[in-house]
Amino acid sequence: MKGATPIIAVILLLLITIAAGGSTYLWISKTQSTLFERTTSGVEESTKDVYGEISIGTVWNKTTLICMTIRNTSDNEEITYTTNDLEKMAVYVDEVPYDFNTSYIATDLFQGYFLSVCVCNTTDSSVGCNTPYLYSSATSITLEVDPPYGSGDTYVYQYTSS
Repeated sequence: MKGATPIIAVILLLLITIAAGGSTYLWISKTQSTLFERTTSGVEESTKDVYGEISIGTVWNKTTLICMTIRNTSDNEEITYTTNDLEKMAVYVDEVPYDFNTSYIATDLFQGYFLSVCVCNTTDSSVGCNTPYLYSSATSITLEVDPPYGSGDTYVYQYTSS
């Protein structure tokens, strides 16, 4: 039995070494994966911030709304404004933040695509305006969109009542 103790010790040391090596491999793999994911998302966000752009196309007057089409005019076709991004988009009317109704935004805004956004001119809640902006006495309105990344656009609309 004197010869069995060194053999058991060597086997235990080998098992400990294999377990330590396996644990180290798993930890390094997870760390590398996390770093890769964060780097990729950071590069994507930086690309969006540099090349992303939303422009105001046309503006028109409805009875209780001033509506505008916004367009993703980004230089890079891989840049898409998701519905989550559009819900974070700021809309300003005469430099005052306007809380427009984002519940109807159900699609992503791909490069080159259009989307309509409306600003209310009524306090009538049945129209679906959550924050009215009364602009009927104005002769012109400055509309501005500011996306969560990239650059936005400003449009001065000469208001005429319909």
